[in-house]
Amino acid sequence: ATGFINFNISSTLKSWIDHVARSGRTFAYGENGPKGLVTGKKVYIVLASGGIYSEGAAVQMDHAIPYLRSVLAFLGMTDVEVIRVEGVGMGADAVTAALAKAT
Repeated sequence: ATGFINFNISSTLKSWIDHVARSGRTFAYGENGPKGLVTGKKVYIVLASGGIYSEGAAVQMDHAIPYLRSVLAFLGMTDVEVIRVEGVGMGADAVTAALAKAT
């Protein structure tokens, strides 16, 4: 789970990914290029945001989900489900609706 910060993931999560992505541990270089070594895993991404970035013109500003999908695939994890909790900055009713939609 991560918050949506400046159209991307938190620096803490990015740092964790940088520590986890290790040649010979979570991916390996071979004759055909890099190969992910973390396979057979189901990944759930829970992303909370103050606005709505899954539809409309704001979709182009979402760099978090494309980045996470790319890095997870690089490491071998392709079974990814995204759960968005969007619009939490739009008032109490929006928070209630976002939580109901996410569950």
